[in-house]
Amino acid sequence: MDKPIVLIGEDVGAANLARLRRDFPTAAFRFCLDPAEFVAAAADAEIIFSKSFPAGSLTTASHLRWVQAGTAGVDRVIAGLTGREVLLTNASGAHGVPMAELVLGMMLSFAAGLHTAMRAPADYDLPRVQILREKFELEGQTLCVLGLGDIGGTLARKAQALGMRVIGVRRGTEPFPYVDAQVMPDRLLDVLPQADHLALCLPLTSETVGIVGAAELAAMKSSAYIYNVGRGSSIDPDPLIRALQSGRIAGAGLDVTDPEPLPADSPLWALPNVILSRHTSGSSPFNADRITALFAENLRRYLAGEPLLHQVDRQLGY
Repeated sequence: MDKPIVLIGEDVGAANLARLRRDFPTAAFRFCLDPAEFVAAAADAEIIFSKSFPAGSLTTASHLRWVQAGTAGVDRVIAGLTGREVLLTNASGAHGVPMAELVLGMMLSFAAGLHTAMRAPADYDLPRVQILREKFELEGQTLCVLGLGDIGGTLARKAQALGMRVIGVRRGTEPFPYVDAQVMPDRLLDVLPQADHLALCLPLTSETVGIVGAAELAAMKSSAYIYNVGRGSSIDPDPLIRALQSGRIAGAGLDVTDPEPLPADSPLWALPNVILSRHTSGSSPFNADRITALFAENLRRYLAGEPLLHQVDRQLGY
């Protein structure tokens, strides 16, 4: 029996590659980081494990039976697999800690005035007066987390540990342990006036595009902050810019934007109440080990004919 060909386009490091080859001698591994080599190798692959999928790679993969994405969001992969019976699993669980900690870092920066201190000119008194006037504490404030998957759930847990009250917004009705209140998305407008901070931790689906627009921004406190580590298109960009420019909301911490990359002439670059982290939230020195461990467990299950972890429902988009 021929060995199943496993194409890896994820830079998981030499130690993890060696571990996979050692633990799965019945599989044939191909490691390709070069896009052209990846596309060529995809033609024979039964399994693909990768974070990125160069143009044409999924179309070329005529023998493909399973894709393990190295990311939690898989909207582009779903589009590339339209009409094909291919298993798709995501890397849910691998990125929650760094992404949640980035949101917390942004929240703490606004609370302590670090965003002002870092952008201030070499003038002692002016920024100092502004920082002292605007400082606040996160403890006792309310965080509304939109999406309680790996990322939003981790953020909720860490925010509660800081003494924050957490409102969770999710589609499911199953109670989540690290929130003080939980509502469905159709009640978002009801809870937004309570929030000092709103964090979007959502995948890209038809239901999440533009989920925060002019009405939602108008419902927020003028002292509230918004954060996005999901997909840029979850926030309607024009109302967001207007709200930030006018002081309708206090500020924004954006790891993702719409469009992305953000054009050089976007007003967001110059706004003093905006932190832009340039889609870096999911990166961590521990990612390779976490994602490889998940893939290894799923590969074991795949070869044994068992159900895979984190299978994606293509209709839901996650």
